[in-house]
Amino acid sequence: MPRTTIIFSTILFMLLSVVITAQSSSSDSGKPKATKLMVEACKNASINYPYGDPFSQEFCLSTLQSDNQSAEAKDLRALVLVAIDILKSHVTAAGGKIKKMLQDAKKGTVMMPVLSFCEVDYDHVVRRLNVCQGLIRDYQGDKSGRQPLRLTHCVEMSFTPLNKCSIGLEDMPGVEVLSKENVELQFMVQVNTGLLASYDVHD
Repeated sequence: MPRTTIIFSTILFMLLSVVITAQSSSSDSGKPKATKLMVEACKNASINYPYGDPFSQEFCLSTLQSDNQSAEAKDLRALVLVAIDILKSHVTAAGGKIKKMLQDAKKGTVMMPVLSFCEVDYDHVVRRLNVCQGLIRDYQGDKSGRQPLRLTHCVEMSFTPLNKCSIGLEDMPGVEVLSKENVELQFMVQVNTGLLASYDVHD
């Protein structure tokens, strides 16, 4: 990843963390209470995240608490499936914004090809996550140790198309909100990967 992308992502994540902290300090009305399973899952996910620096447990919890189904999850696999649903819904919503921006953009502008590629990237992520969910639901345990690695990699590969879109959006005026959402989506992929890695480890 280019250095400018890393710096840009780090700054946006710091801003995102401030927003999350402020929201946590204010009224949590509408958010499900963090269950013991959610707290332990986020703690282990940040520890077991296999690719680089771990994400914060606070961001993991905030992500899970955005869906009431998280509090109803009875085990880690159920929680992983909810987390993927959360990620898919955010990617789908962001993809809808891209489609709207494409409709409003003038033909032949610099923004058109960038948004078009992002649209393809986001659609690809949703399709991949659908496949990953199916594999996780069908997974019955594999003592060879190979299947869990494929499951974790299945989700982690969603990071690449999101990052490609992020690079295309760099320094482009008028897409600041979209850029910020893209960075958040990348961190949500990391949360999902960490949760699934924990599921693999403890399976």
